[in-house]
Amino acid sequence: MSSVLMRLGVMLLATASPLLASAQVLHPFALPQAENAPQEVLLAVEIPAGGAIKYEIGTHGELRVDRFLSMPVAYPANYGAMPQTLAGDGDPLDALVLTRFPVQAGAVLRFRPVAVLRMRDKGQADEKIIGVPVDALDPTYAKVRDLDDLPEMEVQRIEAFFRSYKQLPGGADIQLNGWGDAAQARQVIGQALAGYRQAQGGP
Repeated sequence: MSSVLMRLGVMLLATASPLLASAQVLHPFALPQAENAPQEVLLAVEIPAGGAIKYEIGTHGELRVDRFLSMPVAYPANYGAMPQTLAGDGDPLDALVLTRFPVQAGAVLRFRPVAVLRMRDKGQADEKIIGVPVDALDPTYAKVRDLDDLPEMEVQRIEAFFRSYKQLPGGADIQLNGWGDAAQARQVIGQALAGYRQAQGGP
């Protein structure tokens, strides 16, 4: 490489370095929520549908392996958490979104909440919101608006998964406490959005 090109490369690097240093990647859980939440909500996908590895988004935004599922089960839908929410367990509110194809971990998916599965994990409330993609992403689910619109088989698959995925000696005590409809799901999301705002010092 000529000395001119080398000097040019150094100049370009020196010019770009401050820009790279000042650029900050926004944590997925800090992303702005959908403007019409909780009617439509953004989900940061952590685990694709059909996955048997539990991934979590870490404190620095990294996607890390939390554990391998020990039971012979797989996640029945795309699993993740909603940005700018705070649930009763102190973590972002979880959701499962049904799609025709698995969604890559790390992607952000806009969905419509249609139900909530009320659960307790280690004695703490641990609701799971169930949703489908908004019509603009996939009109396949356009008629799925509420709990009663979900196929019974999907409901049973979700229940069976959460009953079994931690069933090991010394595993966590999981309690399923029934289902809520779309209105109740939106209420849970609204409370989690408010909890996040309050934790950030907002109204």
